[in-house]
Amino acid sequence: MNTLPPQAVRTLVVATDLSPASEIAVDQAAVLARRWDADLVLLHVFNDGVWATLTAIYESALWAGAEPVLLARNRLSQQVREIAARHGVRARGETRTGRAASEIAAFCREQGAQLLVVGEQGEGWIDEAVLGGTAQRVLARADLPVLLVRRAVSAEFSCILLATDFSDNATRAAQLSLDWFPDIRQRLLHACTLAFEGRMRMAGVSLEHIEGYRRDELARAEQRMQAQMHILRSDAPLGKLIVQGYPATVLQREIERSGAELVVIGKHGGTMLDERLLGSVTQNLLYHADCNVLLVP
Repeated sequence: MNTLPPQAVRTLVVATDLSPASEIAVDQAAVLARRWDADLVLLHVFNDGVWATLTAIYESALWAGAEPVLLARNRLSQQVREIAARHGVRARGETRTGRAASEIAAFCREQGAQLLVVGEQGEGWIDEAVLGGTAQRVLARADLPVLLVRRAVSAEFSCILLATDFSDNATRAAQLSLDWFPDIRQRLLHACTLAFEGRMRMAGVSLEHIEGYRRDELARAEQRMQAQMHILRSDAPLGKLIVQGYPATVLQREIERSGAELVVIGKHGGTMLDERLLGSVTQNLLYHADCNVLLVP
C-alpha cells in the first residue's frame, strides 16, 4: 500500500448509469481507491423525466409493476457488492433524483470528495449520459479533479503526460499528479506555438529571421520549463519535452508515441485553455485522446 500523498484522496466518487459501458469507469475508480485506501462511492442519478418519456413512447404494459427507482437501487447494490469483492475496497452506493450534472456536482461537494470519476459514454439513447452531455457539463462545472475514463482499466498507470502552458493552474495540476502518483513515470509536455510566424511569412520576413524567432521562442520555453520544474516537488525523476506545434496536435501525437495511459491538464490556464468553458484544446483532448484524462480545476 502506498503512503498517502500530501493531497490525499480519502473519498472517491464514481458516477454510474448502471450500463455495461459505465463499468469501465467503476473498475478504474476501484483500482485507484485500492491504491490510496480511499472510500469509494458509486453514485447513480435517476432521471425521472427520462423514465416518463420512455413509458410514454413505448407500450405501457412493458413497464407494468416496475418501480424504476427501486430497480436502479437494486442494480446499484449489486454493482457495489461486485466491485467491493473484485477489488477489495470499501464501497457504498448512493442514488439521487434529478438532472445528472447538477446532482453529481452537488453530491461531490456534500461528500467532500477529492476526485470524481466519469465514463465517456453510457446508454446512447439518454442524451445526458454521453460526452457532450452530462460528462462535459460536469467537467465544466466541477470544483474538484475529474478523471474521464476512456480506456479499459489496467493494473496501474505506467506513463503520465503533464500538459503545461506554465500557468499557475498547470503547475497546480502537475503537482497534484506528482503527489497522487509519486512512483509512476511522468513527463511535462509543452507545445510551443509560434503565434506570429504566419504573419511574418505574409510580410515577406526572411527564413533566416523566422528561424531566429523560432530559436528564441524555444529558448524562452526552455527557461520557463526549467523554472516550473524547480517549483514542482517530486521524489521521482520528472521528464520534460518541448515540441513546436499546435497544442492539441502535439498532445495527440505524443500520447500515441509514448503510449501514455493518462494525460493531466489544468482546467483553466494561459494560452492552452479558454476560460469561458473548457477550451478548444481540452475539448479536443476529451473527445479524441485514446487515454484517460485528469482535468484539474
